[in-house]
Amino acid sequence: MAKGSKNDNIIRIPRGSGSNVGKLFIFIMFVYIIFTIYSYSNRTVVNFYEVEEGSIVRENIYEGLILREEEVIGSEGDGYLNYYVPAGKKVAVGTAIYSIDESGSLNDYILDHSDEIQSFDESDIDEIHDLLVDYSSSSNDMDFRGIYDLKAELDSLVTEYKNMTILGRLSSELRAEGYSFTDVRAKKTGMISYMVDGYEDVELGQISEELFDRTAYSRQILNNGELCAAGDPAYKLITSDNWQIVFRLSDQDIADLSEQNSLSIKLSDTGVTTKADFETMIGEDGNSYGVLSLSGYLPYFTDSRFLSFEIMQNNVSGLKIPERSITTKDFYIIPSMLMFTDDMGTEGFYKEVITETGTASEFVVMDIYNNDGEYCYIECTDSTELKPGDVVVDPKNSSSRYQIADQRPLEGVYNINKGYTVFKRIERLETSNGYCIIAKNTSYGLSVYDHIVLDASVVGDGQILYRQAQ
Repeated sequence: MAKGSKNDNIIRIPRGSGSNVGKLFIFIMFVYIIFTIYSYSNRTVVNFYEVEEGSIVRENIYEGLILREEEVIGSEGDGYLNYYVPAGKKVAVGTAIYSIDESGSLNDYILDHSDEIQSFDESDIDEIHDLLVDYSSSSNDMDFRGIYDLKAELDSLVTEYKNMTILGRLSSELRAEGYSFTDVRAKKTGMISYMVDGYEDVELGQISEELFDRTAYSRQILNNGELCAAGDPAYKLITSDNWQIVFRLSDQDIADLSEQNSLSIKLSDTGVTTKADFETMIGEDGNSYGVLSLSGYLPYFTDSRFLSFEIMQNNVSGLKIPERSITTKDFYIIPSMLMFTDDMGTEGFYKEVITETGTASEFVVMDIYNNDGEYCYIECTDSTELKPGDVVVDPKNSSSRYQIADQRPLEGVYNINKGYTVFKRIERLETSNGYCIIAKNTSYGLSVYDHIVLDASVVGDGQILYRQAQ
């Protein structure tokens, strides 16, 4: 047999095959890069928030009705009334309050000599400023009555300053020149007011919703220089420093305040914060009302019947989270008495199963999202061990069984500590300015420093996320 050639064992590789493998590798890398760029450009970037401890001060704003011991004093004669004492000032028995000018000549003199008032003093300007600030903070575009009330009060203040200045300086000279007017003096001690509204005799037992109707409310500001008949209101005397603020209570207010006997309040018109005795009452109409009793700051409100105030309750402390991170999700419920733990301490339920010999039970582990003592809240899907319609049992009590059907909502957030969304329930305590204070150390809940989705509306359950801090 002929001896073989040395080249018989050499396998020849076709030219160009190596370059084909290289081209395939480059193509695969190109496809991967394109896919990565596409995935990156179309990904959902989710901002997250790190849970922290915090607190919120409860500031509940109310409108109150002022009750005080007050008496409307009638004019002692016919004529034009000119006042000596500004509103809010205390007077003693015998203090000259106003004068009665039967002819009107004194009033004409005051009008003709108003240029003797070169300027208002600082206290006068402060009072006008406070009046304007009060109106701007409590008015609205539809409150036309309030505009007229403001004009009346400003007219009254300006006229009052002019009259008191002229009469105070020139009283003896005016009489010497033949002007005839009668001074009327206080017969009781008290604080002066020039506002009458028909509420002067209202008592606590007469409180009803009708008294709070601002559209039906009207008042009269008694102005200097007005013609007045004998017996008509001349001024009002507030005879005690003690006064009360009555306000309406909601069901939540009753729950929050029923055990309180004093409250810290902020009088909105003045910015003053003070403590007031507190009690609840049932009004004439059967509704619930709160009553605050005070003994100071009354001069600020001698010409007011209504005022706004805030109840400054204790700080609410807990975990602080953004309100928009909160969502609501429905869960299936199972009676808590049917939840058991295995030898490893894992929580789960005994599921009823059908066997060839009848029925039996097997322990299944489920994620529990809440246990309120009555029900456990679980999620049932096609991928979970328990599904809607399944029956859970007590293996030691065959009569204790429950078919999964009913759902209840839970309020919570999406925790993303593991890189994907996991629902965690919360217990909301207080909400203010876009943030919520929730209870801490809750079962199946959040802990400080947990990371949660900032806006719960942009994600779903079990979603893997690209996170971005907020």
